[in-house]
Amino acid sequence: AQNGVAVTEGEFNAAYAGALGVPAIFASGDDAAIEELKSRLGNIETAVTKKNLSFHSAETLNPEASCEKIGAGVKAALARLHDFKPYAIKTPVTLEISFKNYTPAEILSYLRSVERVDSHTIRFVGKDMAEVSDFVDVVDGYSPDLAP
Repeated sequence: AQNGVAVTEGEFNAAYAGALGVPAIFASGDDAAIEELKSRLGNIETAVTKKNLSFHSAETLNPEASCEKIGAGVKAALARLHDFKPYAIKTPVTLEISFKNYTPAEILSYLRSVERVDSHTIRFVGKDMAEVSDFVDVVDGYSPDLAP
């Protein structure tokens, strides 16, 4: 969440790039994701490749039309490169993750750097986006049955 508001994966990635001084200039995806990203990041170039109809359905462009639209959007973004500024957020960065099941929250809360907010939610405060991103990678990629 940014200032207590949930963020999308796109905004998270834009914040990480912004911390490295790299502006987000283009995004593609469904109409809802694009609308939300533009409301947070400003007038980036976009390509809407599907229209969200409901939780389980969407109206999509065929792959060839999507590729053409994405290519045109990237070209337009590169032509306006000077218009974009890095999307920077304040540090330290507080990350809250809620899990469908309580077990991951319980296990992660054993780490001293993790606070358990409620039965399904944890909070991690990272010094910067790199530290928060590393934490997300561990949470996302860890499985107790990992084998070499």
